[in-house]
Amino acid sequence: MRNFWYKTVRIYVKIGLFFLFKKVSVYGKENIPKKGAVIFIGNHQNALIDALLIPTTNSRDIHFLTRASAFKIGIVSQILQSLKMIPVFRIRDGIRTMEKNVEVFEQCIEILKQERGIQIFAEGDHHLERRIRPFKKGFARIVLGALQKYSDLAIYIVPVGINYDSHLNFPSSASIYYGKPILANQFIDLKNPDLKFTEITSQVSNALKNLTLHIEDSANYDEIIAKLEALNINYLDPFEANKLVENIESYPSEEIVKKEKINWFAPIHFLAKLNSIFPLLIWKYVKQNIKDLVFTNTYRFALITTLFPLFYLIQTALVYYFFNIKFAIIYLISCIFIGIISAKTMTISQ
Repeated sequence: MRNFWYKTVRIYVKIGLFFLFKKVSVYGKENIPKKGAVIFIGNHQNALIDALLIPTTNSRDIHFLTRASAFKIGIVSQILQSLKMIPVFRIRDGIRTMEKNVEVFEQCIEILKQERGIQIFAEGDHHLERRIRPFKKGFARIVLGALQKYSDLAIYIVPVGINYDSHLNFPSSASIYYGKPILANQFIDLKNPDLKFTEITSQVSNALKNLTLHIEDSANYDEIIAKLEALNINYLDPFEANKLVENIESYPSEEIVKKEKINWFAPIHFLAKLNSIFPLLIWKYVKQNIKDLVFTNTYRFALITTLFPLFYLIQTALVYYFFNIKFAIIYLISCIFIGIISAKTMTISQ
């Protein structure tokens, strides 16, 4: 029953992501081990959306570590855990709560023993910078603990580069790059373990830096971004983007003039907005009150999967009440059709 619930929610989440993004492209799925213990480690620039893109773009059975603060409400905690989310505690949650991570790590070890998958964001927190921040050691401690308990267990780490052409605006596009699996066992000396985990964190971090745009120069970050924007960079192609950054000084500073294209679907976009006026007004209010901008797309996704369909269903019921079932079905189908066209043809603007 639990597996049925998980698969049902997974399908619904994929539908929500379909309407959130203009396009989601996935590369390197052949690098994902078809069986065995695996840890997916991705960059973290879009809050909950990052956590949803990995399990919905591959077929492995994945549990993922989520900030413990999301589990404070009882019913919410039960729902999240039923979706294979595991709370992980940070210092900001209180020093005493850190002891609970021992139990969390043990749970992760058993998941790996069962040859299933775990998803971890090793940077430790989300951010909007197009770079890989220094890794926390949590994933390496899990690997060490698992091998100390089950020395014959092969554990693979798959780096996952998650790229967005825009972190905050709608409708953006995303590209997911699954890197070649790294056998974690080769970096762990069980007799004399390096508790700094220098080699394994460096290996995974470097692999991830190739799968997403990484701007190493943090002091001149804003200047580099401005120049990349002027050069009309394609953020969805991390290989070309990183090459551009490596040779940034050799490019002229003149901005590449972008040709304005006529969007022939503009009347349909206007109709979609008119048909969604009340949810859009609510979204406008919600957006103004988001304190952490990284959560912008998370809130947008929440409304896309709840408020918008509920509003359309209510309007469909009203059409049925005042007219008949035929007109109600036509209206509902039209809502879906207009929504798909808008999500897939609008230019990034909101």
